[in-house]
Amino acid sequence: MRPVSCAHVYVCVRLEEKVDEMSERGPVIYGVEHQGRGFTARALAARSGETEKIQFLCGTQGLRHENQVHMLDYDDDTGVLDRTSFPHPAGEVWDIASCPGDSCLVSTVFSKVGGEDCQGGVGVWRMEGEGEGEGEGGTLQEVCLLTHDGVPKCSVWSPTSSRRQLATVDDKTATLWTLEQASASVQSTVQLDGKGRSHGYCSSCWNPHHNHSQLLVSCDSALHCWDLRSQQMAFSLDAPHGLCVRGLDYNPNRPHVFASCGDDCRTKFWDARKLTTPLLCRQDHSHWIWSVQYNLFHDQLVLTASSDSQVVLSRLPSIASEPLRHIEPDEGEEDEERPPSPMTDDVIRTFEEHEDSVYEAVWSSADAWVFASLSYDGRLVINHVPTQEKFAILTS
Repeated sequence: MRPVSCAHVYVCVRLEEKVDEMSERGPVIYGVEHQGRGFTARALAARSGETEKIQFLCGTQGLRHENQVHMLDYDDDTGVLDRTSFPHPAGEVWDIASCPGDSCLVSTVFSKVGGEDCQGGVGVWRMEGEGEGEGEGGTLQEVCLLTHDGVPKCSVWSPTSSRRQLATVDDKTATLWTLEQASASVQSTVQLDGKGRSHGYCSSCWNPHHNHSQLLVSCDSALHCWDLRSQQMAFSLDAPHGLCVRGLDYNPNRPHVFASCGDDCRTKFWDARKLTTPLLCRQDHSHWIWSVQYNLFHDQLVLTASSDSQVVLSRLPSIASEPLRHIEPDEGEEDEERPPSPMTDDVIRTFEEHEDSVYEAVWSSADAWVFASLSYDGRLVINHVPTQEKFAILTS
């Protein structure tokens, strides 16, 4: 990927004086299908071990046909989107995660119907055969299957590339695994408080600070932080969204600060040191919010995805690691001496390319300005941060 020069960008802005809206990139829309058959889908992840190419992984859900994992490779210079599909023999994909330390390793939470039973599990797979031809050709080699007493809901890899650790959450426990060459061993397990459980929905994310020693877990309406060093709960929140908590993410630049979203149509931002009230509460959607994610490089940018079929990109400088200021255009020497005015929290843009519930919106791990979203009807959309917002961040 060609690096962007901040100096070059600044010169362009000064020469043009304003960003030409006609130069904005349009969305790239992909339909998850195989041999002309459309799939429903809800599992999406950036390929986190890949830092040079813009790549995303999504998993399908279908009862009548073999399910797949699709790897999408997007060229930002040409706008070309290439696909490699990998048959997923374990069944429907409910969640997918990419290993930061090995870009060929993925984990999937799956379910498979056999007779009158529906069995679920977590599988770790190695992707093989990518890049050997557009479309078909890839295979998923089973590394190991992780055994659970409960029904698995999600899996999340440790953010550090030096450790191949994976946390899984089912409707009873959170478990930390260490991967070997072709097996996995349990390092620790914690029981989740099932008080008031009705849906059995769980989500999780690692704390990227403090040596990755904390795991944030939601179980229905409750939220818990598991300290891996003490094997104790560091803190808990009871019903921060009233009903179900559906998405979690830690601020990559501010220790102790994390975001949650849920069935109250709100996104809340918290400081773990003072949980009595959230730092910020926003209501930018009209239905359940399924995911929230900070930009990996610029933590004032936040993505949310909802059952209202919309993806919202917000600018939240009031709780960011660095204040974002707006530079007014030149009107004379006196204006040049005027200090930049602080920018306010606001919705940058609402993206409406989806026609069904949007379950995930994720940032690219290779390009700070590119993100993807996935709706249940199998529509995957790649979008960009608006050019004007990008330049404002780079020149602030």
